[in-house]
Amino acid sequence: MESTLRPSTLRCTPVHRSLLEMKTIAGVEDRLAILNATLALAVAMGAGLWYWLLAAFALHVVAARLGRHDPWVRQVYTGYALQSDAYDPWPRLAMRRSRRPDGFGRGLLC
Repeated sequence: MESTLRPSTLRCTPVHRSLLEMKTIAGVEDRLAILNATLALAVAMGAGLWYWLLAAFALHVVAARLGRHDPWVRQVYTGYALQSDAYDPWPRLAMRRSRRPDGFGRGLLC
């Protein structure tokens, strides 16, 4: 059965922009910011290396600048790092799956 509603009478549900964006703390993804602060405070208070707080702050500023241009930068790089384990574009001698057909360079490494 075809809908008898015209496009102008279809129901529209507004979605708030904050539901679509990543949650950040001072411009950095929340998980990364919490991990950075926790490690910095643990090293500073536990080992007495107070200069580590400056290094953590610098890391936070760099992460905020990267996130300003692309908020999904960490997920993209993580995806690429995991993909490298699954995809090897170079042919190898020991390959069994997806071998080239006869006459198309089968058995060659180029």
